[in-house]
Amino acid sequence: MPAKKKIKEYQTALFLEEIQKRITVPEGQYEKFLALWEPKEFKRNEFILKAGEVPKFSMFVLKGCMRQYIVNEKGEESIVYFAEERHWLGDLAAMRSKVPTTFNYQAIEDCELLVISAENWERAFVEFPWWTVAHLTGFQKWAAKMQQELADKNTLTGEVRYLTLLKERPTLFQRVPQHYIASYLGISPETLSRIRKKIYNI
Repeated sequence: MPAKKKIKEYQTALFLEEIQKRITVPEGQYEKFLALWEPKEFKRNEFILKAGEVPKFSMFVLKGCMRQYIVNEKGEESIVYFAEERHWLGDLAAMRSKVPTTFNYQAIEDCELLVISAENWERAFVEFPWWTVAHLTGFQKWAAKMQQELADKNTLTGEVRYLTLLKERPTLFQRVPQHYIASYLGISPETLSRIRKKIYNI
C-alpha cells in the first residue's frame, strides 16, 4: 500500500484558518482532526468526479479553481458553483447516502485539495463535536447564499448579476473563461459580450 501523502505546513495553516472562522478548535484536537484528511492533486481540466458516480470524498480547495456543473437532456452545461482557494466543495448528500451524484466537478486550473472520505466524515462528527457545529454554521451560510443566487437569477438582470459577481469575486474574472461566467450567471455568451461592451465600452 502506498504511503499516505504528507500535508504541507502551509496547507495545514490555511485549513486551520478557515475552520477557526467558524469555531475555536479545542487545544490538542486539530492534528487528530487533520489526520482524517488527505491531500490530492488534479491537473487542469481533469475531472474529480462525474455525474452518475458515487462520491467517495468531500473537498477543501488549497490551491487552484474548480467548477461544479450539471448537464441537461440537451447536453447543455449549467455551472452552479466555482470553488477557489479556501472553498469547500462536494455532494455531501450523495456521499453520505452512497448514491450517484448529478453534478460534475472539474479542475479549471491545476488544483491542490484536502479530501475527506465518507467514512472519515462520519468519524469526524462522532469524535469532534465542535466540527459538527462548524460544519452546520458554514452549511447554513452556503445554503442561504445559494437561495439568494437562485432568486437573483429570476429577478435581476444579467447586467446586475454580472456586476454583483465582479464585486464579490473579482479574481474569478482573471482565471475563469468568459463562457463559464455566462453559464454561471444563466445568460448566453452573446449576452455577456453585450454586457461587457456596455460596461467597458469595448
